[in-house]
Amino acid sequence: MNIITCTESLRKFLIALRLTFLLTKPQIANLASIIASAMQGGFDGKITNVPELSMRNVHRTSIGKFLSKSPWPTSLVMDKYQLYVLAQINLQARKTGCPVYVILDDTISEKTKPSSKALRPTEGCSVHHSHLRRKRVYGHQIVCVFLECGGLKLPYYMELYDKAVQSKISMVRKVIEGLPDFPTKVYVLGDSWYSACSVIQAAKDRGFEYIGALRANRVLYSVGGPRLGQKVNAYVKTLTEKDVRLVTVGNQKYWVHHYNGYIKRLPKNGVILLSWPESKLFEEKAVHVFFSISNLTEEEILTTYIERWTIEIFFRDNKMQLELDRYQVRSKQAIKRFLTVIMLTYAFCVSLSSVGYSTLNSQRKHVRNEIKYNLVAYVYEQACHGIPLSKVNESLSITV
Repeated sequence: MNIITCTESLRKFLIALRLTFLLTKPQIANLASIIASAMQGGFDGKITNVPELSMRNVHRTSIGKFLSKSPWPTSLVMDKYQLYVLAQINLQARKTGCPVYVILDDTISEKTKPSSKALRPTEGCSVHHSHLRRKRVYGHQIVCVFLECGGLKLPYYMELYDKAVQSKISMVRKVIEGLPDFPTKVYVLGDSWYSACSVIQAAKDRGFEYIGALRANRVLYSVGGPRLGQKVNAYVKTLTEKDVRLVTVGNQKYWVHHYNGYIKRLPKNGVILLSWPESKLFEEKAVHVFFSISNLTEEEILTTYIERWTIEIFFRDNKMQLELDRYQVRSKQAIKRFLTVIMLTYAFCVSLSSVGYSTLNSQRKHVRNEIKYNLVAYVYEQACHGIPLSKVNESLSITV
């Protein structure tokens, strides 16, 4: 491993994951180089810039080949990483007694659509609907499962979505089914896309509770009522202030209405909750619909669902600071491996929280300072041994 950019904290992290048993020394060096480069202010997602940022005297294409062609066991590395995440979450749950949140979501990494004459277009791209931009965009859609407990927040699963292989619902359902037991209560949180019967049932079968959003165009049915139901917005028009009550969630107040009925293709024993901000009672575009399989009160359902916002912050930080949407690798294998490295990088940053660095920005700054210290120490040591400056520059890939 590079003695400059593979800092003591990074070395300990890689050892904790037991990756040194799976990868060769050159592969570990390449992995450490990508993680260390992502900590640098000049990282822009270009893999060819990693050797320069990590000050390694290797060809600029070596890191790209590590991601696209090198024969390292990606799935086993992912297994080791997930075991590490589960161990950390379990430890936090035992220590704090806090519930574990399993958060489901996806994000889009936009790419430039290639011309019909492009010889090597980026693999796995297609057109997806962007909720953020409210239009269809070209790129990769990345499905993510995020774990949180007592302030500890870690990505557990990130995978490219390929509709030709399986649905997003199937992807997250399999992850939920494969999760182990936790020492505290577990809540699965999903937006309206993931509030599907198979996902809810998978959570229920594992003994987890589910809270998710629903689209306002869903049809509500009453028990023992007419066979034809009403869409949410039509039902809202029948309500009066006597049918709602005001609850406090954090610093905000919301009107809530508990609907006594069911929605087709969802478990009939679930709670259906309608909610509006305090100042927008009964406004058509302001209504939010939630579905829950839990014993929580209405206030607790809303309070718990807010925890889902954690994954949105994760996506934002990764795109702004770790270049999740600017990676420049083309093959599916290289992209999947880059996503694995992104998770490792984020988890490495989180591991620095124990020494007082609580934000991604401060964690990256700490690593950059470690690298500067190592650089100064290395140059000083070489000078003490009488190594010519030209040799030192060569070892650091510095050309003048």
